[in-house]
Amino acid sequence: MDNIRFGKFIRESRQAKGLTQKQLAEQIHVSDKAVSKWENGAGFPDIKILEPLAQCLDVSLLELMQSERMAQPQIDRDEAEQIVAETIFQSEQAQEWKRRIWKVKLLLGACACGILYLVCVGVGYLAGQKKGQAPVRLSVASDGPWYENPVFFYVWAGVLVILCGAGAVYLLWKNESIREVKIGRHKVKGLLTILMDMLVVFLLHTCLSNIANNEQQLAMLPEAIPVNAYVTTADGSRQSGIFIKDSLVQGLLDSACVDGLQMDVRLKAGIDRVIPGEWHTLNLFLEGVNCIEAIGGIKESDVVWNTGEDASVLQGAEEKCIVSKELFDRKGWKLGDQVTLCQWYYYREDERYPELFASPLQTTEYEIAGYVDMTGKWGEQFVVPPDVIVPFHAVRKAYAEEGIPFYASSAAFQVADALSLNAFKQEMKDLGFRSVAPTEQDRSINGVALNVNDAAFIGTAEHLRQVIDTVRAFFPFLLILIVGVGYLITLLLLQSRKKEMALLRSIGLNRYKCFLVFFVDQLTLIITGVVAGSVLSVLIQGNYGGSSALAGGLVGICYMAGNSLALWKLLGVSVMEALFVEG
Repeated sequence: MDNIRFGKFIRESRQAKGLTQKQLAEQIHVSDKAVSKWENGAGFPDIKILEPLAQCLDVSLLELMQSERMAQPQIDRDEAEQIVAETIFQSEQAQEWKRRIWKVKLLLGACACGILYLVCVGVGYLAGQKKGQAPVRLSVASDGPWYENPVFFYVWAGVLVILCGAGAVYLLWKNESIREVKIGRHKVKGLLTILMDMLVVFLLHTCLSNIANNEQQLAMLPEAIPVNAYVTTADGSRQSGIFIKDSLVQGLLDSACVDGLQMDVRLKAGIDRVIPGEWHTLNLFLEGVNCIEAIGGIKESDVVWNTGEDASVLQGAEEKCIVSKELFDRKGWKLGDQVTLCQWYYYREDERYPELFASPLQTTEYEIAGYVDMTGKWGEQFVVPPDVIVPFHAVRKAYAEEGIPFYASSAAFQVADALSLNAFKQEMKDLGFRSVAPTEQDRSINGVALNVNDAAFIGTAEHLRQVIDTVRAFFPFLLILIVGVGYLITLLLLQSRKKEMALLRSIGLNRYKCFLVFFVDQLTLIITGVVAGSVLSVLIQGNYGGSSALAGGLVGICYMAGNSLALWKLLGVSVMEALFVEG
């Protein structure tokens, strides 16, 4: 389009309307100097001003662009495309140059920063040499972290300078021209859409994998940090040699929240018979335990077992025993021998005081199932190592048969489901256990309190739950953000395709059909990006099953939603306005 011819047409049309330059400028909201430049051929109005300018001059938009009045202002499609191309070229040349210069300045600024960094590093290197210090060798990488490596920054600063300089030169010398725009030929924009989808999928997969990782850690936490509990006195001062009521013992045995329960009961015993008054005949310590671990310090492999016997004998109520090696050798016993033990139990005349008394329980004949060296192997709860170890439930059965109230001497276990600590504590409270009260004065040695070592577990579990809850709370906003990203990216990348949309509308496609054309085009790119991003995420971060599939699906849905909104908005512009947008 000829600027001189265009300016002459504006001047003639203005004069025909009886308008001054100032009056015309006021009507289209520009300065009178701008109108003067147009009429003199020194400039060209912005595309957005063309339509109001044509209305003020009482000419059609096509007459204004062709700079002549037409009897029948009808043009075919080829002429319309040619006029659009020429109009775009003329109207945007000045602004194109400004944009190009801005980009050049930005690249040159980055280039200057890179050069300044290189100069500073070089000066520091030379200054170090002059002072006799051992300078950093730029050819050798540092042994420290990457951010302490001068070579890393030096090399990349040089690459930045080269790239920015080359980009500035390219922008100054490149010759842009208007090309026909058609669907399927926007390779760069299509690649950007795919890369953006890959990035969003990777970020969402990171979010979901973070949730999955923390949930997995939370599920494995009871195994990594077991919660141990043990019965103590009310003030928590003692956990062995105490009196735990049989009702509490039975409650622990029946509870599904208790795992690995270890209990013992301590008795006195004599071999064959105990003569009252001759207390030297009551010279053995007998320990009833429900598992080998309750002894402390002794493993199943430490015991020399009779043929066919193992640690399971302690879990039942059979009359079998394990004796100390010292007693086994001194008495000259053999494995499988029958030993008669006179058992005496401890009791208190007043449960408020710890003073102990002993009384006969039952005389029982035990079979020797094994022997073990007790020296230095017993747990801390035993002041004196036991001479004989018998099944806990065998002793408990003897109490029941004699009608004597049973008391266990200690009880310790792990919480079966540490993730349900509140339910466990409520069950123990209902069972009759109290919380430990260190300030309470208690001399009764009654086992009535439960000490649960859950501080480390609770701290770690709360941290993991907090991370999971935070990420989950942020998740809806992340999906909304993906919709917004899809909207903005599509809006930016498809701005240059408004002309193409307008041409499709001008040849008879309605808005809905035109939308479908671009929707399918974008859907193909988004699916490609989502699939590629999902594969990349799985390769880098691992497969989390449903999380990996969910990440790709959600990105595809949310991004496509934003994409569809942007497409519908772009198709909402008028055909004439879209034809004046640069491709």
